[in-house]
Amino acid sequence: MLTAVDRRQAFRYMGLHGAPSPQLLSLADVCEKALLSVIRPRYVHRIFPLVHREDGILCEGSTLLLTGEDIRHHLEGCDRAVLFCATLSAAADAQIRMQQQREITAGVMADAMASALIEQFCDQAEQEMLAACPDAHATWRFSPGYGDLPLSVQPAFLTAIDAERRTGVCVSESGILIPRKSVTAIIGLSDHPVQRQKRGCAICNMAAHCPYRAKGEHCK
Repeated sequence: MLTAVDRRQAFRYMGLHGAPSPQLLSLADVCEKALLSVIRPRYVHRIFPLVHREDGILCEGSTLLLTGEDIRHHLEGCDRAVLFCATLSAAADAQIRMQQQREITAGVMADAMASALIEQFCDQAEQEMLAACPDAHATWRFSPGYGDLPLSVQPAFLTAIDAERRTGVCVSESGILIPRKSVTAIIGLSDHPVQRQKRGCAICNMAAHCPYRAKGEHCK
């Protein structure tokens, strides 16, 4: 259950460095209250056996083929994986648009706070899902668009877990999830310890023009 925004992360998404002004804190109060009053977080997941093939990793029982070297390394040693989709609902997108119409800063604040909230919700969902697999060793979550895993897998991903019917999440022609504050991700599972591959800049598509790296920082 989401009861507060991780403001430290939200301010980082805004590119804020240093202490926020009283005016910004006041605006944060307004945006946080508005978002928490309308969002309807939900997620759906399913565990698939994995078939490691030369052309990629097939989620057995579906048409989803995960391609690329990064996901291959990520799932090395895993014989199954959790696929999940989480969303804050279309109400989050509507609230962001409303704040954008109000003023630019309010729109940026609402967007950053919603981004922080969906990450918080994914953390909660991951804890719940893995609690149901107490004997499994898990990787961290890896999303389409990371590294060389293409966004083009999104339609098959959503179909595999029946996400559109169960959460209302669909995908645009360009591979963008709708509602926007939604996430799809893969968590590898194994009966034995697995090497957790490096997370962060090494596989991030934003690495070449990331505002955090330019300042010698990281987004997490």
